[in-house]
Order: sequence, then C-alpha cells, then structure tokens
Amino acid sequence: MEKWIVIGGIWAMSVACLVLFVRGASPAHTRALAMARSREERRRKAELDNQAQSSAEPKGT
Repeated sequence: MEKWIVIGGIWAMSVACLVLFVRGASPAHTRALAMARSREERRRKAELDNQAQSSAEPKGT
C-alpha cells in the first residue's frame, strides 16, 4: 500500500511540475496580443520610414 502512495506522490509532483512549466513557458494571452500589436506597429513604422526615404531621394540624372 505504501509503495502506491509513493508512486502516486511522485506522479502528482510530476504533473504539478509539468503544469507549472507549461504555464511559465507560454506567455499569457494578453501579453502575447500586446507583443503582436507592438511588433506590427514597429513593422508599419519601418515601412513608412522606408517609403519616406525613397520618395525623398532624388531620382537618377
């Protein structure tokens, strides 16, 4: 009987550690959305800067 308690305890601890690891390894949903929004904003800003620079440069002679 006590060996089943030990096996059950080890199994329960393994499951608890797995749950904590997975939760810590994946970002929270709101944080992931915020990261995606900021990434898109930086990409759009870089595209606008590239367009402004290319239109400001004089065309060939």
